[in-house]
Amino acid sequence: MDPAPKHASRQHLGSYIDSPNGSVPVAGEEKTNGVETRSVSTTEFPATCSPASGVAPSPPPATAGRLWLMRLWVVIRVAFFVELGMVLVVLPWTRAWTENSLLLAYPGARFFLQNNFVRGVVSGLGFLDVGFGVWEAIRYKEPFRNQKPS
Repeated sequence: MDPAPKHASRQHLGSYIDSPNGSVPVAGEEKTNGVETRSVSTTEFPATCSPASGVAPSPPPATAGRLWLMRLWVVIRVAFFVELGMVLVVLPWTRAWTENSLLLAYPGARFFLQNNFVRGVVSGLGFLDVGFGVWEAIRYKEPFRNQKPS
């Protein structure tokens, strides 16, 4: 452990913890000059501060623009996962998979990809992808938004 920083006054001398951001005072220190000290979490990187009361401040309410961006992002993610999943479910069982001109030079890879077990694994990943897209759509919850007084 490093000794207390040289710029600290006598009131601040106490126990210090080494963190990636330098030496920080240990939580529970007395108030100095009317200012409350904050506890610092050194278990996370980078070290995060929380208020002395131990209650994290609530995030500000979502604005209309931010809310629509969140909705759009969810729609894009859901559409991406569902479409990719449908392609992975169907593609291994089509002629595009079996008569792929890119694999003509690699007969070993072509033989491997035409194996029904490999096709089933790819289709299974597609089903998981579709399920993940549906799960994303179901678990979406909009944050609290301030209501304008009427």
